[in-house]
Amino acid sequence: MALQVTAPLSGGATHSNAYVRVQSARVFKKADADGYKLMVDVEVYASKDERDKGVDAVPLACPAIDKFKFDFSIGDEQSNLIGLAYMKLKTLDIFDGATDV
Repeated sequence: MALQVTAPLSGGATHSNAYVRVQSARVFKKADADGYKLMVDVEVYASKDERDKGVDAVPLACPAIDKFKFDFSIGDEQSNLIGLAYMKLKTLDIFDGATDV
């Protein structure tokens, strides 16, 4: 699973049809915090073909699409944190119009 978006790159350029993939999703709670957070790390590639190169894949420099933090309640995950991460990402303005690929 991944999202296809127009990605804002460093320096003000954009890349159409960028391939955005969740690299990790984790839940944490700081000792002094009231609730849990879902931390989502993503990588952006020029295309699925680039991502499919494995260890030779080169991600795009895209600081606006990098790390995200969301409020989280136990039970939200529906047994799949990665799926929940994609759902939460699509609620953000930067992912407006993103398509599942």
